Amino acid sequence: LSLLVNIVAFGNERDGFSEDSQQSSLIYTYLGRSALISQIDSSLSASHVGIPVFTEYQACVFGNVRLVVRDCPVWDIFDSDWYTSRSLIGGADIIVIKYSINDRTSFQELKDNYVPMIKKALNLCSVPVIISAIGARKNVPCTCPLCTSDRRSCVTTTEGVQLAKELGATYLELHALNDFYIQNYFGGVLEYFMIQSLNQKSSEKMKTRKKMQKCHRIQPPQLEQPGEFSYRIPLSEIVLPLIRSLGIELSCS
Repeated sequence: LSLLVNIVAFGNERDGFSEDSQQSSLIYTYLGRSALISQIDSSLSASHVGIPVFTEYQACVFGNVRLVVRDCPVWDIFDSDWYTSRSLIGGADIIVIKYSINDRTSFQELKDNYVPMIKKALNLCSVPVIISAIGARKNVPCTCPLCTSDRRSCVTTTEGVQLAKELGATYLELHALNDFYIQNYFGGVLEYFMIQSLNQKSSEKMKTRKKMQKCHRIQPPQLEQPGEFSYRIPLSEIVLPLIRSLGIELSCS
């Protein structure tokens, strides 16, 4: 039994206006320093030249389960390479979508342009989705319906939950990338889906094995029927000795 879980993460958890290039990433923080990291380059739009299409992490979880995570921070992969993005979703056991609570522009772009593409790809497969809203709100929007001064402020919880409903996803708010939110909160949900995925694969493996055993069951030899022999024994040579052995006298008229 191959113990492997594939996870694909889309989106950028960093603020669009943040100058902190060293800001930690959700996936890296969860996996820790023990993960094997490699960057996969691909041709994207001119505005993202030199940025890898995704970073691949490999790690070991639950003792003997191989975990492969492909983290795609740039949404342009859906515009420039639909085949690759569709293949990533099709091969995923779990999908993580992440965005910064304080980057409304990025969230709106995700909602308007890329959620429909993700829904289209998900129609071909049944994969659990986690939506992670990351960061502490810097500008809490006014709840007054007449107020328009805060439309460029942070993304609300209601908007995040609504997005999750569209995709049938689990919604999480991670106010900081620390051990509590990452390991206990995000990690707990992610590992729940990992276990469900492993159980499903194990069940499918057993069904396939039983089917293969049934197909390869030893078949009995295919013998010719008595009527198919080229030489046939006359019926009288079999029946008459049996009648005589019973002491029955036959008379001819």
